[in-house]
Formats: sequence, C-alpha cells, structure tokens
Amino acid sequence: MVLFVIAAASPAAGRSYRFDMYANTNDVFLGLESEALIAEEALINIGGGFVFSGNDYTVGNLHFSVKGEAFMPALTLGLGLKGVLGTAEDGNDDYDLAGLGFVVLGEYDFRKVYYNLPVLVMSDVTFAPATLAFGDTEDYTEFNLRAKGYIVQSAALVLGYKKIVAHFDKGSDDYKLSDNMFYFGFEFTF
Repeated sequence: MVLFVIAAASPAAGRSYRFDMYANTNDVFLGLESEALIAEEALINIGGGFVFSGNDYTVGNLHFSVKGEAFMPALTLGLGLKGVLGTAEDGNDDYDLAGLGFVVLGEYDFRKVYYNLPVLVMSDVTFAPATLAFGDTEDYTEFNLRAKGYIVQSAALVLGYKKIVAHFDKGSDDYKLSDNMFYFGFEFTF
C-alpha cells in the first residue's frame, strides 16, 4: 500500500525511488521513498518506513517534505510532516504511539563540491507536540544523522545515528521511551 501511495503521488517526469535498510544488534529499519522535481529548484519527497526494536517498540511512519538548494549548490534544506504510528512496551504495559510531527531536514552533498569524495551527510529532526500526539502519546521527538558513502551512483553504504524519545501517559502510568542507536546499512536508488 505504501508503494502505491508513493507511486500515485509522484509526478511521472524526473521521479526516483529509494529503498534503504539499516540494522544494528537490536533494531531493523526499512524505508521506501519517492522523490520528484516539482519546480525548477524544489523536490518533493514522499515515503514511509518502519523501525523494529526487539520487544521494546515498533514505529511505522509516512512522511512528506519539500526541499531545495539553499545558499550553495551542495547544501539542501527542507520542511515537511511525518505521521508516526506504533506501539511501545514497558514490562507488562503496552502503550499506543501516534502523532503528526513537523520535520526540519538538511543535507550536504560533498560530491557537488569535491568530485572525488562520494559522501553525503544528512540530518532531520521530527517533533510532534502534545496537540498533535494521539492515543497514549504525550509527545514524540526523533533525530537522525546519516553519512552515505556512494559505491556507485545509485548505491550507498550508510552509517547513522537515531534517537527516539516519546512520552506516554496512560491513566496513572507515565512512561518515557528513550532510545539511542547507531546503525549500518545500505541504500539503493532507481
């Protein structure tokens, strides 16, 4: 279904797809995105993904952003929205995770400045305040930092860091999910 939404929402000309998979000893990340040129200097990015973290939590997301070059050719900045839906466990308690967050993102593509350095560094922050958090969720924050080393033009090895913080309130139970994770994986663009 996510693939259908991505394909249907993307303009036909200039569209690319990206599949990524990252992992560490406890977590697995899967993602699929579509990116298309919507104006002379603007790209629209639509996608989704999942984070599976053992028995602790599972989070799925759908996201949308618009980004473009800023200040210099190698720097790209953007804004968007990300919807998250999942569950978290603390002992015998289960919590529903749901929210709509604001996304701020940036990336620096060294390939545009130093032609022999096939590296792209990117980061994004998502924040869903209490007014946009649902179910047991009080708020949701996610931070991502990734370095991509391109082996060929359409394939990269990825080294990254992700931090997820979610506050839950379920009657008399308050719970704070806080997870820091380093991961390694790959990304294919077609």
